Amino acid sequence: MHSVDTGSAADLQGLLIPQRQMPLLLPSSAVIEILGYREVSENASDASWILGSFSWRNLVLPLVSMERVLGVEREGKRGRKRIIVVHVFSDKLKTPFMGIEATGMPRLLSLNEETLEVLEGEPWPDDWPISDRVKVQDVEALVPDLDRLGALLQKITP
Repeated sequence: MHSVDTGSAADLQGLLIPQRQMPLLLPSSAVIEILGYREVSENASDASWILGSFSWRNLVLPLVSMERVLGVEREGKRGRKRIIVVHVFSDKLKTPFMGIEATGMPRLLSLNEETLEVLEGEPWPDDWPISDRVKVQDVEALVPDLDRLGALLQKITP
């Protein structure tokens, strides 16, 4: 196990996104908006991890289930789900935004060398949109690779 070098004395801000099995950790700078769950249109692609699409600020965005990407079967609507609108830094996508399904309200965290630790383990497959498994404030979380996720979306969306 090793610590993450944040590059400065200042804390970075992250959001812990609730999932049924293991939360996601996203940089707060990638999160554009947190929405209440809303009407989602039918999934037009063959990818089971795309739950459909939803309207946001005059755009139609895909809604992604990171649990399905990782092979976890999704339960029916339970609890107070949210949609986390994230910015995917890709110039290849029609719109550089997507929604990620959350099972509850995200929590803002300060990240620094004392609170964030990268956990060693088997590397993720090259085509999986996960970069690391971390421990933050005694909670294990997965760090999505938004570039890879954007590349996966680009392959299946027109």
